[in-house]
Amino acid sequence: MGPDNFSGIGLQMKKIRVDELKEGMKFSKALYDEHKNIVVKANQPIDKYKINSLKSKGIEFLETAGEMSMVDEIELKRLTSSYDEEKKSEQKKIIVSKETAKYIEFYKECVTTLGKIYKKIQTGQSVNPEEIQNLSKNIVNTILQEKNKDNFINLVNIAGKGEYLVNHVVNVTILSLLLGIKLGYSIIKLNNLATAALVYDIGMTKVPAIILEKESKLSPEEFNQIKAHPIYSYQIITKELGLPMEIARVALEHHERFDGSGYPRKLSGTEISEMTKIISIVDTYEALIKNRSHREAKESYEAIKVVLGEGSKKMDPEILKYFISMMSIYPIGSYVELSNTAIAQVISSDPVSPFFPTVKIIKDEFGDFVENGEVIRLSKTRDVYIVKSVKAKEIKNEPK
Repeated sequence: MGPDNFSGIGLQMKKIRVDELKEGMKFSKALYDEHKNIVVKANQPIDKYKINSLKSKGIEFLETAGEMSMVDEIELKRLTSSYDEEKKSEQKKIIVSKETAKYIEFYKECVTTLGKIYKKIQTGQSVNPEEIQNLSKNIVNTILQEKNKDNFINLVNIAGKGEYLVNHVVNVTILSLLLGIKLGYSIIKLNNLATAALVYDIGMTKVPAIILEKESKLSPEEFNQIKAHPIYSYQIITKELGLPMEIARVALEHHERFDGSGYPRKLSGTEISEMTKIISIVDTYEALIKNRSHREAKESYEAIKVVLGEGSKKMDPEILKYFISMMSIYPIGSYVELSNTAIAQVISSDPVSPFFPTVKIIKDEFGDFVENGEVIRLSKTRDVYIVKSVKAKEIKNEPK
């Protein structure tokens, strides 16, 4: 069965016109665009935001194997109110410093450029490798010009609400470069690392979205299709893009593990390239902090704990040590409760003392939100310390 064959997994697809969609409609199976990307999940009621978004993107038809039903009027009102509150809540929870905000347009441009490249590959169009190499150089130069590299960690934490794969790859590229800088990479090695990071997962464009976004357990055949994506990536990079073998090697190896438990070739230790080891660590972490169809995103602190747990055997211990030093135990952008009961946001890590980052108070000990809260370098004070990590959704009554 080819990677784009829907009939091979028992589905009869039918077309739905976007201009015929109404608020409150829901379908028993997911809705897909023409490129087989999921745009509405199964049994998710359609709201005005989704309809407007589809129209603004020029999407005229969707496909689904599901049956349509309507939520009742009372439920529709409740959902509409819930959506509006969720939109407001999302806007309130995003706390962006001016230093980070100046890179948001840069990030969007990276996502747009890479998205066009991936779409060409997905639809069988040719891609000039210089498009990827130019994007690599742009990202490397932008990061190197910024003195405070923590701004890019915060950027990854707040950005990436669009298509999962492209945003994920851009985020992995940024974090991999920051780790490469920590490891003392030259600009030539950083450019190679960026190129490898931009294309290591490109084989995912050959796996049907209906498999990638499936909420239930994958069948053995479906899981084998996903496990084939490093090979798809390798073939695309060598045959279609003509990029160097060291770049293709990263794509082929990025699911190999330090202890030999990975795939497709069960390589271990020094058999795996250093660039692969960097990207594998970052790929694992970044995937954990983003929402997927089969699970909710983990908080940055929880993701770091998972990476530390798995990393003891599956990841290169030396590179993992540098990654933890860069991110800190409490990653930049995450929230913590202090010993005086105040809530603070982590704004900078301390590579020497990862348990004691620099934080900024957003909610004082009396429970009141503050706009320009005190900045505390926890490694320099004994009076205040972190009690626990706090989930963003637990921070109630954000100020308008």
